[in-house]
Amino acid sequence: MSVFNRLIWRDSYRYLMLLLLALTGTAVQAHESSTAYLNLEPSRAENTESNTYDAQYELSLRDLALLIDIDSNQDREVSWAEVKSQAPLIEQLIKAQLVLNTGDTKDAGVIETGAQACQVTHFAPLAINTRSGFNYLYTDFTLGCAAPISELNYQILSGIDANHRLILTQADSKLPLQVVAVGKTPLGTSADAGLFATALNFLKSGIHHLLIGWDHLLFLFVLLIPAVYIRKEKQLIAVAKPKAALIEVFWIATSFTLAHSITLTLAALEIVSIPARFIESLIALSVAFAAFNNLVPMLRVRAVYLAFVFGLIHGFGFANVLVDLPLTTGARVLALLSFNIGIELGQLVFIAIVFPFALLLRRTRFYKVGIFYLGSLISVAIALWWFFERAF
Repeated sequence: MSVFNRLIWRDSYRYLMLLLLALTGTAVQAHESSTAYLNLEPSRAENTESNTYDAQYELSLRDLALLIDIDSNQDREVSWAEVKSQAPLIEQLIKAQLVLNTGDTKDAGVIETGAQACQVTHFAPLAINTRSGFNYLYTDFTLGCAAPISELNYQILSGIDANHRLILTQADSKLPLQVVAVGKTPLGTSADAGLFATALNFLKSGIHHLLIGWDHLLFLFVLLIPAVYIRKEKQLIAVAKPKAALIEVFWIATSFTLAHSITLTLAALEIVSIPARFIESLIALSVAFAAFNNLVPMLRVRAVYLAFVFGLIHGFGFANVLVDLPLTTGARVLALLSFNIGIELGQLVFIAIVFPFALLLRRTRFYKVGIFYLGSLISVAIALWWFFERAF
């Protein structure tokens, strides 16, 4: 083996170890889409001071269980009595990790120092409702603020679930609905007004949703890694010219985009509704099947067709962020279009990162054994883990 090849093997195995560690870590993170809901509106109660707000916050019991022990008898069934017994801790959690601040804002929407936190003045009794087939904790509380709210500091599931999102609605805001990530978010600024702000908000959300959606990324990964090969008499032969592989990737991306756009639209416009748990389990199975098909070709079809068929399933998964949003038809269509474009941009970023490595290393034994075969095998294991975690 030449010095050059030894250097490739040494550096490639370092890269592979980092990749495997990253993929293994996703087994814990990549569960169903995690979405909470917060509604803010000026208080309608009599004898209340100005800048008093009524707030309703909903968090799935599945996510709450990651923060507080609400299954005291460990039977994997959460009862209302168990939730109610943890009411003081739940209220403390919300006060500490869902903080609304007041203060002056700069023209760019950046909160100036010295912001003052609103105080929770009253908690109504807890309740449980259902969204998309999942049980949610429902909390209703009152906020007393020294001035109009200007910033949300949201830390629920910080460091635990990178997929977590908050759907924020504000009755008195020029931007009545936002998809908020964990962290600090300016609210109620003049820069937030208009359709452009709504489009930009959902565009960013689409990009982020794709790039932190480990199951969607893993699916794209197992479809991309065979694109630099052709099968001839059960042998993998590296493509002679990059152009052939580029064309194959183009059609894979186009097929996946077309398919998930169809079902994303149907679900987001509430034309078709499928339980989220069922869809998320199918997404995990689609990843496992596509990866196993790399190892043992069960369907001798091009990856383009797999991308389309399974892309239909993934589209319903993308739509989870847009379902149940209190939007008019026009605003929903705009959000849908912007979100979908964001997903495509995120997809292009991922392809631009992964595919050049595949082209560069396609003739090496490291790529065939370490990335294609071992990577596919690990992908099968991770996807099956997700399936059993989600389904059962």
